[in-house]
Amino acid sequence: MNMQRVILGVLKNLPSPLVRLLAGSPVTIDGYTLDVNMQLLGKMAAGAPAPENIEAMRAGVRDMCLSTNEPRRAGVESYDTIWHGDGAPLSVRVYAPTQIADDTAPAILFFHQGGLVLMDVDSDDSFCTVLADECQARVISLEYRLCPEHAFPAAIDDALSLWQYVQDHAAELNIDPKRVAVAGDSAGGLLAANVCLKVKARRTKTQPVAQLLVYPWVSTDLQETGSLVSCAECFPLNSQTMDLFNAMVFPDGKLLNSPLANPLKAKSVKGLPPAIIATAGFDPIRDQGNAYAERLKEAGNDVTHFCFGHLTHSFLIMGNVSKAAQLASAQLARTLATALRD
Repeated sequence: MNMQRVILGVLKNLPSPLVRLLAGSPVTIDGYTLDVNMQLLGKMAAGAPAPENIEAMRAGVRDMCLSTNEPRRAGVESYDTIWHGDGAPLSVRVYAPTQIADDTAPAILFFHQGGLVLMDVDSDDSFCTVLADECQARVISLEYRLCPEHAFPAAIDDALSLWQYVQDHAAELNIDPKRVAVAGDSAGGLLAANVCLKVKARRTKTQPVAQLLVYPWVSTDLQETGSLVSCAECFPLNSQTMDLFNAMVFPDGKLLNSPLANPLKAKSVKGLPPAIIATAGFDPIRDQGNAYAERLKEAGNDVTHFCFGHLTHSFLIMGNVSKAAQLASAQLARTLATALRD
């Protein structure tokens, strides 16, 4: 039994005043007050020793996810498989509610967080069951290639290969090819945004029906302004971790200014799929996510924008920590469900 998971689950359900005693005085940044359970988690994590290398960092994040993810939704089944498309083999986890096992259904291509360096399909596993359940859709979570073992933009190539594979094999996968959405959080949001931009540029008949971008990474610009300054020391994403990601993804600055790394600066964002964008108050990349939502709106796209001011980066994997994070995740899934039905 994961005792930290048990402890966090108990703390999540304690009365807020009692949790406040443990967490300390409220933390406020830019007018937002941090959710007390998220604050307590950050306090608990503050004493952990810094990882010695990338493998230790990956292992530590993997252990954290086991403790912080909410329980999987009942009635959703999953399996792991490898698909062989035009590029590298695609390692995926496929989710589906049991009641649509043999039916043609919409699909959601999901790309996990982790700065293109950390995490895997286990990281957002619980949220993928939420998506499958709320949207009554097949969810296909991609184990894309990570940096530095694979040079950027290998992950984006994998995401585009997955889109094409699903379009080419929709009938045998029991998927409606005209109702395929893309979704991702943080670096996964970068992948989802790129799929939308690249598929639009191809002028193909079928485009993603919607895009869900959660605290998306859409710019490599780390100029010290706005939320990059005010949230520089936030948990779980801080400026030091962002510098590490940049060094591993863009060694010696190579491709740092590539359009693939900077959807926020794309030449044109007109005619993109309806977007659901969520940002978090306690997140150094909050401002770039907000700016991308505004840019999409200004270009005439349909945009639904949530800013969960009391939450942090990575809140999709914090459902066992915070009721507010759990509710926000479900709200995003239900909003995407509406887009898939329309």
